[in-house]
Amino acid sequence: MALLGAGKTVLLTGRRQELLQQTAALSPDPSLAIIAAGDLTTHTGVRNVKAALDGKKLRAVVAAAGGQGDFYRPGTSVEEIDAAWTEALRKNLFSALLLIELLLPEMQDAGRIVLIGSTAGLDGKGGPYAAAKAALHGYGRDLALRVGNRKVTVNTIAPGYVEDTEFFDSGLFGDPVPLAQNYAKRILLGRTGKTADIAACVQWLLSEEAGWITGQTISINGGTVFVR
Repeated sequence: MALLGAGKTVLLTGRRQELLQQTAALSPDPSLAIIAAGDLTTHTGVRNVKAALDGKKLRAVVAAAGGQGDFYRPGTSVEEIDAAWTEALRKNLFSALLLIELLLPEMQDAGRIVLIGSTAGLDGKGGPYAAAKAALHGYGRDLALRVGNRKVTVNTIAPGYVEDTEFFDSGLFGDPVPLAQNYAKRILLGRTGKTADIAACVQWLLSEEAGWITGQTISINGGTVFVR
């Protein structure tokens, strides 16, 4: 929403057409919102995004798709293990990788790329999801090396526990209220994150002021995990 209110043309993408339309409608100028619904883990989905650009050049890409995959326990079949890891990698690594690689030729010089990783990718807690996010962090550093000669910056944000998102409100981790309270006890600043905390960092990384920052993973977690 912050980007939609900045007077720039913004392409919104995701799996749910209705949600994209609702988001676009909240913009002060809905005509500046381009909608491209699709599953970014698929070739068709990312091609739909490129087609929606209709030849326009990009100044910035924020790759925020992702999510938990299936859990599995010791004794699970090799087929189920394969499926769980493949799902996690496609959701959290390939959704960003496929989109960005396809759109790189449309990126302006001195553009901005922001990947949404996870604190789980830093501390390794979270099975296939954590491993997939760690791979995304690594991809961001490799991509920064490849596009630095074009003055394009690539940075990754690693959020901690953020309230009021579908990630934790899905019920997959239990009741979100006591879950948030338990997380808050482990956070140095004594509170869980807000979506505004993440949005503010994204906006800053897209700004001219952040033009000399690239190849970094920025941890936004209230002090849950220290990163050197």
